[in-house]
Formats: sequence, C-alpha cells, structure tokens
Amino acid sequence: MPIVTFWSSTKRETAQTLSMLAIACHMAVENNTRILIIDTNFNNSTIKNAFFTDRDTSTRKAVKMLNKGKLDIGSGIEGLSKLLASGKTSGDVITDYSQVIYKGRLETILSYSSDDEMDIQRIKSTYKDLVKIAGRQYDYVFVDIPKGLDNSFSDEILNISQVIVYNMTQRQRDIEEYMKLKMENPLFKSGRVLPLMGRYDRFSKYTKKNIARDVGEKKEIPAVSYNTLFFESANEGQLGNYFLKFRKSLINSNDRNAVFIDEVANAADRLVFKAQEVLMMG
Repeated sequence: MPIVTFWSSTKRETAQTLSMLAIACHMAVENNTRILIIDTNFNNSTIKNAFFTDRDTSTRKAVKMLNKGKLDIGSGIEGLSKLLASGKTSGDVITDYSQVIYKGRLETILSYSSDDEMDIQRIKSTYKDLVKIAGRQYDYVFVDIPKGLDNSFSDEILNISQVIVYNMTQRQRDIEEYMKLKMENPLFKSGRVLPLMGRYDRFSKYTKKNIARDVGEKKEIPAVSYNTLFFESANEGQLGNYFLKFRKSLINSNDRNAVFIDEVANAADRLVFKAQEVLMMG
C-alpha cells in the first residue's frame, strides 16, 4: 500500500506536521482508511501533543504491552527496533507497539527521544525496514521526515515513497525554491511529488490558482489553511476530537470550520489520486 512522505527542503515553518495530521485524520474518519503515521523527527513532541496528554500515552502504552506480555521489550519505535532485529515481524505486529488515535483506522509511532547519538543512530537504522513492513499492513503509511536537503536519512525514506508531499507556504522564497527544485531535483521529475501549502491564507494575493500558474502546475495546488480552532485543538491534545466533531456529514455550511474541512478534504482527495496514479505507473 502507498507510502506517503511529508517533507520540505526548507527548515522554515511550513506547518508540515500539522498538515499531515489534518489529512490523516480526515481520511481515517471520512474514508474509513487504515493509516499509520510514523514520526522520524527525534526529540519532537508535535504529534504526541496533538493527540495525547502524558497520562494518555503512558497508560495506553503500559496496558497494551502488558496485555501482549511484552512489557520487558520496550514500546513504540524502541520496541519495534528490537523486534525487527529479532526478525519477528509476521502478522499485524506494528499495531502492538503503536499509539491508537482512532481504533482500527489511525495509529502512530511517536518520535523517539534520546540525547545519546549512538542510540539515535541505532533507531535511525530501523525506520526504512519499518516503513516497508508497515506498507504491507496498512492502507496508507504517512511518514513525517526531517526538513532540509542533503540528509541521507531523509533521502532513504523519500526513495522508497510512492508519494512525496512537498510542503510549502505562500512566501515568495518558498515559491521560488519550489520552482528551482522542479527544474533541478530528480525527485521532482519522477511524477511522485504533490505540492501542498500549509497555513494557507485565502485572502492573500498569492492564491492557490496564481501560485500554480507561476510554478507551472496544471492543477490548483491543494492547501491546508490556517484555522484557529484546529491549531488550538492540536495544542490541547484534542485533534482527534476536532475531526470527529466536524465530520463533513455533521458540519453546517455556515460554520467557520466548513471551509477548512473542505480544503482538507480536497487535499486528501488529491493525495489519494496521486497515489493511485503512481501505483498504476508501476
């Protein structure tokens, strides 16, 4: 099944992670799609803070591992790294080590925290195999990777991805950088890249349509706009509840969140279409 990697060449803020979470939640809730989110950014708590409190993660982790009789092997990516090293990866094993957001639909492997460089390198060596195995167990695997160019670790994940969601904003520098990458970077000539604008401002002169025209895209670039309640929900560990509350079938068209949900839905549809297109190309 498709491996979808979210990435940006710039280390400036693009709302990469939150845009990914918005699309993942929408697809899980509205499309009944089974998705695993893998956070490969070390010492990063963005995804954890968006869905869970510290109490949530520690309690769920302990209960899940205790029920499986594996409390001694570790949990999350640490436990999975030991499992992969042992070769015991048959069946639906990843879900035993994930954090559940929507049961049977959306799970995540959270960021690994460590100050030990050798420890970090050990975990890094796990991700490529983990992503491949997850691709056989889930409908979609969403991978959040470090931003920037010339990163061999990120390049490994990009090279095995069916879809690369390139995150940018309406800033002129971001637009110029995207144009340069389209002309010079082989990844952008592979047909696997889908541009996505984060923190989109509908009232800016740099509209989706105008930017698409300027950078030579045939279709309007999908976007996830800035939405106050969405960002507040992410800050409070309530992002999962936000997308349950504002399901397309429940939301009033006059609600201020309706436009945001429609944009997320469009971005999700474009991602699914791109994945199908790439898979058909072989």
